[in-house]
Amino acid sequence: MVSLNKVLIAGRLTRKPELRQTPSGVFVTDLLVALNRDFVNLNGERQQEVCFVDVVVWGKQAEICAQTLDCSSLVMIEGRLQLDVWHSKEGEKRSKLRVAADKVQFVDKRPSHVSEKASESLQAHAVAAHNHE
Repeated sequence: MVSLNKVLIAGRLTRKPELRQTPSGVFVTDLLVALNRDFVNLNGERQQEVCFVDVVVWGKQAEICAQTLDCSSLVMIEGRLQLDVWHSKEGEKRSKLRVAADKVQFVDKRPSHVSEKASESLQAHAVAAHNHE
């Protein structure tokens, strides 16, 4: 059976990433990416729709995203779909499909406050994560 789970999206963040740590000390941040689609409907009218995609970023890459990105930053994300399942306080089963990022690229020009070392560190981490697949 053939199986492929690969996602590639590019869009703008809807909020500034907030860094947090798991109880085991691993850094994580969530991104909400807005994907715009322009199209012409059946009546010939130009339309636009927006799709909001939840993305989770882990480890050093999460740290750098939180330090570097801001609301409306343009990003390109390569990753995979991940289904999270949990139970609400009321005991109802809940689920959410999101993208688990393998690589986050900053498409906007790098702000002056971001060091070259941070940028190189993110690239090195992305290459290392890719090599472990």
